[in-house]
Amino acid sequence: MGLASVASMADQLTEILDKGTIVIGVPENSPPFGLVGASFTYEGYDVDIAKLIAEDLGVTLELKPITSKQRIPFLTSGTVDLVVSSMGANPERAKSVWFSFAYGRSFPAHSLRPGLKFFRLKTSCD
Repeated sequence: MGLASVASMADQLTEILDKGTIVIGVPENSPPFGLVGASFTYEGYDVDIAKLIAEDLGVTLELKPITSKQRIPFLTSGTVDLVVSSMGANPERAKSVWFSFAYGRSFPAHSLRPGLKFFRLKTSCD
């Protein structure tokens, strides 16, 4: 999760509470985290987290679909108040946005079609 900046965090929370709405950016094409479901509503793990945040704050939730490239620009421009999406924290990103604790882990893996030979890479150059 990301917020625009540490300095503006308290002011931003007050503004969200005053207007009664929080705009949260979520992925729309990244199952199971965010997707447009059969009934054309946003669904997924990140969407569920966004709903819990709005509920906990007692405000109305406005979901804003975002791509990976839009996450930081939408935060810094104020297009969204918060982003709930897989976004690794690194020193460069931390210069412009604040990160919450990690709320999930991802364990990428590859799958092979039955009958294909499995092999192990010896080095990253293989």
